[in-house]
Amino acid sequence: MKFDFSAPRESRLYNVFRPLAKGFISLRFCVTSFGEENIPEKGAFILAANHISALDPVMIISHCPRTLHFMAKDELFKNPVFASFLKKMNVFPVKRQTSDKRALEFAKRIISSGWVLGIFPEGSRIKDASPKRAKNGVSYLAAKTKADVLPVSIYKAAGGRKLRPHITIRFGKIIKNSELGFSEEYSQQKIRESSEKIMGAITALWSLRHGEA
Repeated sequence: MKFDFSAPRESRLYNVFRPLAKGFISLRFCVTSFGEENIPEKGAFILAANHISALDPVMIISHCPRTLHFMAKDELFKNPVFASFLKKMNVFPVKRQTSDKRALEFAKRIISSGWVLGIFPEGSRIKDASPKRAKNGVSYLAAKTKADVLPVSIYKAAGGRKLRPHITIRFGKIIKNSELGFSEEYSQQKIRESSEKIMGAITALWSLRHGEA
C-alpha cells in the first residue's frame, strides 16, 4: 500500500484509539509511569524512546496526553489492512538502513506543523532490552527543525512474571535544542555527539528501572 507523503495529517480516530490502547495495555501489563508533568502541553517536540518490543508505541500512546506521530519500519505497511490502520494512528513508514529522504522530510513537516514526532533512536528493537547506541536520525531531525527532545525510557525486568509483567515508563525532562550543541553549520561530529547526549538521557532514565521517581 502506497503512503501519501504529500502532507501530514492528524487522524480523528487517534483519540478514539488512545483509551482502547490504555485498556489493552492495562490488561496485558502492570504499567507504572513517571514524569508525565515533563510532557509539554503544547508546541512541537521530538519524543525519543528506547525500543524493546512491538508494543512500545502503544504503551507510550496510552500514557502520553499529546497526539503522537510515529515512524515505523516500512515492512509493516505491506499488509493493506494493517497499513490503513497504522495511517489512522498517525504512523508513517521509513525505510531502515537507508537515508529515507521522503520519510525525513515528512517528519520535518510534522514538527513544523506544531505536532509531536515519536522516534526510536536505536532504529530497531533491542533483544536484550538494554539501551544501545543511537543512530543519527533523531539528532539530524533536531538539528534541522530546532525542536526540543523529550527522552523516554521503557523498562521491563528480565525473567519477570509472565502474567501481567511489570513495565516502567519514564518521561524525562525536555532537552532544549540549545543544549544539543548545534550551530548554523553543524558537523557530523556534532550530530553524533548530540545523538549520544539524547541516548544518554534515555539510558539514565532506564537505569532507574522500577524504583521511585
